[in-house]
Amino acid sequence: MKTISCEVIQDLIPLYVEDMLSEDSKELVEIHLDECKECNEYLNELKTTEKKHFPIETDSRPLRKIQATLRKKKWQTIIFSTLLTLLVGVLAVSFLTAREYLPYSEEVVSVSETDNGSVLAVFDDEVAGYDLETYPDKSGTGSIYHLTAWETSWQDFTNNEGNAPIVLNPDGESVESVYYYHTDGSQDQLIYGEDQHSGGGVVTLPRLSLAYFSGLAMIALLFCVGLIFAVRSNETWVARITNVTFLPLSYLLAQLIVVGWNTTTYSVTRDFTAILLVAILLYGMLSIGSKWVKTRLIK
Repeated sequence: MKTISCEVIQDLIPLYVEDMLSEDSKELVEIHLDECKECNEYLNELKTTEKKHFPIETDSRPLRKIQATLRKKKWQTIIFSTLLTLLVGVLAVSFLTAREYLPYSEEVVSVSETDNGSVLAVFDDEVAGYDLETYPDKSGTGSIYHLTAWETSWQDFTNNEGNAPIVLNPDGESVESVYYYHTDGSQDQLIYGEDQHSGGGVVTLPRLSLAYFSGLAMIALLFCVGLIFAVRSNETWVARITNVTFLPLSYLLAQLIVVGWNTTTYSVTRDFTAILLVAILLYGMLSIGSKWVKTRLIK
């Protein structure tokens, strides 16, 4: 019988350990092992190595944690992108609808009385909108009107036909005077009726509402910064107050973006609404951005 070499047996030993040999091959290996010390040592070494193998990790919690982190980052990215898109959209709409007040001319607006006693204001096609304020005269028998008109980039872009004529006295009240006011600080111009200020003039001034709001936001911002400095040793409270600090900061940034450094306005509703929308979007972006930066710093 031909002697089988150790090399052949050692090639078979891994299969022998795994019990993957036929009965005849298994018998040949065992006969050889009874006589060969070297192959026995190889067999023992192989078995020892097999025992040292670590068991397969079956706990899926670390993997689920990684998946949750990736999912959270994905949603943060989606929300941040959505807020950025909305911010750009709001700013675009704000820019396109920004009012450019028109100086008075008969082509811009003309006021006249019809045969039935109605006082009609007719606007040019370039006029995108108008403001109209009224109050009773000194005698209380009639009304005084102050109006202004403006155009917008959106009006030019859409070629809108403008505003329809308006009746200033739909209930038949007496129209004593109609003034056109400019937004450059100059005196209001009488365009219909009798001058109610023959001894001087009147100027329609912008409202200071935005200045009040920005002042309150600045006070809140400084207060929050002071609190952060006071509790700087407590990371939890610093994080909470920082989130609150983003509120007045977002408002101030939004006001700067929408109306610039000017805190007066002739259109409080429009400007304040635009500022609030931008501030909300900025707050969301600042909150998500701060969390992203914090995660990066921890890493």
